[in-house]
Amino acid sequence: MAPNACLPSSSIGILVQGTDVTAYSPDGWWGTVGNGLHVVPVETSAGIGTGGAPTLVTTPHGTNSCSCNSLTGETVCVANNTDVYLITGTTLNKTLTSGASAVFNFSGGTCMNCGVVVDSTTNAAEITIGLKKTPSCSGAPFSDACAGYQFLDLASESFAAPIVSLTGVSEDTAVDPIRNLILSPNEAGSYELAQTKPPFAVFENKPTLPVDLPPDQALLDSAAEDCTTGIALAPVEGRGYLFITDLTQANFTTGTPNTWTAPGQFQDFPDFHTVIGGAGPGVAVAPGTHLGVLAGEFGGNGVGVIQLPSTSGSGTPAVVDWATFMLPNTPNGLPWSAGFDPHSITAYVSPNSKKALGVIGNGAFTFLAIVDLEGVLKAPRTAGTHVVDPSVDVLKAGLVTFVAQ
Repeated sequence: MAPNACLPSSSIGILVQGTDVTAYSPDGWWGTVGNGLHVVPVETSAGIGTGGAPTLVTTPHGTNSCSCNSLTGETVCVANNTDVYLITGTTLNKTLTSGASAVFNFSGGTCMNCGVVVDSTTNAAEITIGLKKTPSCSGAPFSDACAGYQFLDLASESFAAPIVSLTGVSEDTAVDPIRNLILSPNEAGSYELAQTKPPFAVFENKPTLPVDLPPDQALLDSAAEDCTTGIALAPVEGRGYLFITDLTQANFTTGTPNTWTAPGQFQDFPDFHTVIGGAGPGVAVAPGTHLGVLAGEFGGNGVGVIQLPSTSGSGTPAVVDWATFMLPNTPNGLPWSAGFDPHSITAYVSPNSKKALGVIGNGAFTFLAIVDLEGVLKAPRTAGTHVVDPSVDVLKAGLVTFVAQ
């Protein structure tokens, strides 16, 4: 189950129980309080969108992120303040208080609790939090506060002491349950890794930048990983670059600061910049597969799908294939507009069709777009490009299904 526990920490949580798939989708983001979250039946054995109407779960404060443990059925959501909500089904069972002590600033908003991701192999939630300024942290370009990671043991409902980040946490972290790491590429241009087992420590990697990517524009926006191979990703905000590295080849060095290195590169995708737009993309990999999805933030309707290498352990990794397309208007006739930070994007493998599916939320909090990742890669393309041919009706072809939230 470890590869299936390899989840991103974007705002939407996915719960897979038997043949049923449910999304926990916050109605807020870092810039607004929202009014809780919607529990959205995404899929049943009868297909996508057959589970009925969503249910609103009201929370004391607006939520920004949720993550689910598909082994226990429990979902953890966090608010912009210090609230941590434990939910089963559509019932808010308990509200806990994290160790967040300051507001942390990103380019996309502010938060005390900034995100959450559950590691089902340990039944623990990793929460990114703002912390009061100390001399031990530096480098966050948009914040005067520190940030860090705090683990919540879901069995005992107790918090561990925060682990302080040296350079600032990612807008969306990811947990690698196989290598016991938190992946946290951040807006200081550092790809930070934090160990999830004692001795807890953080390690920094400042990747070598392409000549046309100045350091002040190397804002690493979010994290994802194919845990079956250890191939890790980080898109660059406002650019078409995607940093890709191989954690199976990582070397860790203790020092001041601790550092890590591994073969990696900034792979340039002009199609991503053109189709997804200038806003920094969120990224997610469908657990246990080599397929990923990217989408923008703060508007736009572009989507990118990537195929990652199936092997690792030698050489410098690179994306094998990719395709981009535009999401059509939603069923109410309005243009699709991407959601806000933390990025409203995740991915899962259908328990029914066994397809790798991307899940993307819109900024109006009205619909989820469910994307068939392999289907997009196989769709006809405009000659000489990686753009899906505009003549392809992605709805009729079954490449995209809208589900009301």
